[in-house]
Amino acid sequence: MHHLSDLLELTPDNVIQWFEEQLGEKAYRARQVLEWVYGKGETRFDHMTNLSQGLRARLAELACAGRATIRDVSHSKDGNTAKFLFEFEDGSAVETVSMRDHGRHTVCVSSQVGCAMGCAFCATAGLGFVRNLSAGEMIIQVLTLRREIGPVNNVVFMGMGEPLLNVANVLGAIDALTDPKRLGLGARRITVSTCGIPDGIDALAEAGAPVRLALSVNSPFEDQRTELMPITRKHSLAEALDRCEAYTAATGRRVTLEYVLLGGLNTTRRAAVELARMAKRLHANINLIEYNPNPALPFIPPRSEETRHFRRNLEGKGVEVAIRYRRGREIAAGCGQLAGKPRAEGAAE
Repeated sequence: MHHLSDLLELTPDNVIQWFEEQLGEKAYRARQVLEWVYGKGETRFDHMTNLSQGLRARLAELACAGRATIRDVSHSKDGNTAKFLFEFEDGSAVETVSMRDHGRHTVCVSSQVGCAMGCAFCATAGLGFVRNLSAGEMIIQVLTLRREIGPVNNVVFMGMGEPLLNVANVLGAIDALTDPKRLGLGARRITVSTCGIPDGIDALAEAGAPVRLALSVNSPFEDQRTELMPITRKHSLAEALDRCEAYTAATGRRVTLEYVLLGGLNTTRRAAVELARMAKRLHANINLIEYNPNPALPFIPPRSEETRHFRRNLEGKGVEVAIRYRRGREIAAGCGQLAGKPRAEGAAE
């Protein structure tokens, strides 16, 4: 089978050029297809009814608009969280999460198949790294969930993989997300979460799209963080904080420090004091995330009073703190639970 051109990988101007060069069609035909794809979320050429049958057939022969198939969908009991398992042409798979809250729809996008970071508390780490996703493979996640669930207000690159180890393709996806001719989201509605890849943070700043940056900290102490997040051996927390400070200076965007609370491990008053010091230095806010348990891993969620005390210690130092509500835990759609696998046969939706 010959290679199909993925129109999601092209800018609107490049789509027009492709139509002219490959199909001999005028620009308005390309704009019709772009309206179907980005305006209506329709990626199947045979459903684009204002195109001639002949043009639809040629498009199907030469091109595609996304290369993913939905293999499984799980819904939370309250109906506000859904997890989609996407399979790509090579058989690899990722999970994407839809979260609805007070009229907002947030899509949590995966940027890699698997992950090379090896974070001790994360289910995705058990898969190892398989490959990067293309920009089109990220865009199709958003387009599909918009079609299946409804209009998208926010996109967070917090799914499977480390986005800043795939920064060129992530930037390509961000370009499509923010382009008024495509998905048209404001940059402030997009968040990129990282373990702390210095060159990637710099590349994000230099790209000029002032998206929100979130740094996964999880311990303010280099030795403990190294045990939890092996990337710290290569790129220290101190280095990551320096680059985050530079990111804020370059973009005017405050960084968010993400902190997974592991029961009895990283919830001490001393940890809170040091984390608050980092936040004040960066003028950052802090998101606390209670650990989502995984029976294969040796960690436990914090007790309720543990979370309250940790938050109180942070707020006592004058920093802004929020606790991220655990969504989709029962369908393994929460932070650290994505593993790119279908539900076990017979499992409840």
